[in-house]
Amino acid sequence: MKTLLSLYLVFAVILTQFFSAYLFSKGRTSYRKAFSALVLCISIYLFGYLMIINSDNLQEMIFWNQIQYLGLPFISVLWMMVSLLYTKTIYSLKMRTALLLFAIPVMTFFIRLTNPWHQLFYTKMEMRQFFGYYFLYMERGFWYYVNISYTMLCMLSTVIIYFTGYLKNKAGYTKPHFLVFFFASLLPFIGIVLIIFTYAKWSIDYSALIIPVSVLITSYGVLKYDFLEIRTLARETIFENNYTGMVVLGPGKRIIDYNKAAEKFFEAINISLNHYPIERILDREPKLLEIFESENNRDFSLVIDGEERFFEIDAVPLGDQNDGNTRMLKSIRDVTEERKVQEKLKFLATVDSLSGLYNRAEFMNLAKNEFAGAKRNDEELALLIMDLDNFKIINDTFGHAAGDEMIRRMGNIIRTSFRKTDIAGRIGGEEFAVVLKNASLEEAEKIAEEFRETVANRKMIYGKQEISITISIGVVAIRANAHNINDIEDVLKMADDALYKAKSKGRNCVAIWSS
Repeated sequence: MKTLLSLYLVFAVILTQFFSAYLFSKGRTSYRKAFSALVLCISIYLFGYLMIINSDNLQEMIFWNQIQYLGLPFISVLWMMVSLLYTKTIYSLKMRTALLLFAIPVMTFFIRLTNPWHQLFYTKMEMRQFFGYYFLYMERGFWYYVNISYTMLCMLSTVIIYFTGYLKNKAGYTKPHFLVFFFASLLPFIGIVLIIFTYAKWSIDYSALIIPVSVLITSYGVLKYDFLEIRTLARETIFENNYTGMVVLGPGKRIIDYNKAAEKFFEAINISLNHYPIERILDREPKLLEIFESENNRDFSLVIDGEERFFEIDAVPLGDQNDGNTRMLKSIRDVTEERKVQEKLKFLATVDSLSGLYNRAEFMNLAKNEFAGAKRNDEELALLIMDLDNFKIINDTFGHAAGDEMIRRMGNIIRTSFRKTDIAGRIGGEEFAVVLKNASLEEAEKIAEEFRETVANRKMIYGKQEISITISIGVVAIRANAHNINDIEDVLKMADDALYKAKSKGRNCVAIWSS
């Protein structure tokens, strides 16, 4: 009998050691690492019990019992941790949660280690003989009952977690191998109950006898469903660690699954995800609720850490929409950087890099649209063309770098001097143009004169030298329908004629176009 029991435990120790090493080497997700630690603790616990039943004196038995407690206090909490992580009740073990869960196991470890000083764990230890074999009998102290109560609580919680997963599976929410984990967790719980009620009579550690069976059941699950390897790795790669947030909605728009990226997205707006209907989760965010209830792809933006970020929220139907069990995958992709690149490309394509104003192509496009709108609504439209006087002399005297600086500063003056609704652009080397919306000839002439004075009074310092610049401005104002003008190019030519007139008058002045 003793030989068979020893062989059984030797096989169990070898099996648990193998699985611990294998799962640790293959483990990438949090729950697989926790499972590897669990199996290692079981291996230490079983090895200690194997040595106890093969010892023939009390001191050796006490020593190997103490070795058992290198792993025994942590088995139940690790078992529960695996269930929490695997079922995604939690995504990762945070420091505060770890301190809470492992407080009693760590205290048990040290109390058992120092038991000879205080007898809080075991008050008495002796050898007893049953069926011709010696076993270690221990009378329990106060902390033993604290530890066994916590152990039962953890194992009962684990059983409940997996049973809940199994029930959800029947409703079409999760995978069938929850049942394997359920039975594998139920057996050690039964073993603990047997220890509590029969140990005083038989001194047999039923958990040590039952746990190898649990490991075998779990091993069957690994081989049968491969959920600790291929399926989990696929989920980890495609779903769990994806930078795109993913939320799976089940019947009634209830959240049934989500990944870390989705959790992070909702944390940014102070919302915690739970397995509730989406209208309950997003009751304070009506715009986002509308997007999540929609079956169309939508855009959404929010401010995170003072920066506006943009997201594309896509909807992908899952399964057969006619089976009454419709599910929807909502993917949340951060497209802020893409938008920034698009804006930068748009800026480079439409804005003159030197002056910061629209380039000629974009100015003409916007001016054309504005002209069409003025003609359609029978509104007035004014156009100013401005030219820096004697710009060639500035280049020849101070260098092209100085000329570039004058263009740059001129662009800044134009941006700050006109209305935001006006359209300003650099249409040539030192030539600029501004479209004034809803402006009469008198208003346009006044604005042009004020701007000319602003430029003339502005002292430009380049290096240590002062450069004075002036501008000539040609002004035209039209009512498109009244003047029978069909194209913005005609208006531009009229303004250009007025500019020529201003230059011929001696520069640094404003001239208006007249027929």
